[in-house]
Amino acid sequence: MTEQELKAYLTEWVKDYCNNKFLNEDDEEELPGGVEVFLDRAVEYFKSQSGINSESLGDYSVSFDTDIPESLLKLLRPYRRVKFS
Repeated sequence: MTEQELKAYLTEWVKDYCNNKFLNEDDEEELPGGVEVFLDRAVEYFKSQSGINSESLGDYSVSFDTDIPESLLKLLRPYRRVKFS
């Protein structure tokens, strides 16, 4: 997966997570600076992580960490909207 593809998937995830489509007055997508910073840092995080949380050799076992760290999620707090049912 390329950086652009990863960033595109993360952008869609951010829209769902924040319950925000990030549209300007002309109904064009316009991501705030804080969201752009999140996307850049999240791409770097996923590229630098092997995704392996723990690994053992006896009876070989691997567990993967797919959670986004809280330090990155804090960047999105100002952009989250409350969902009403």
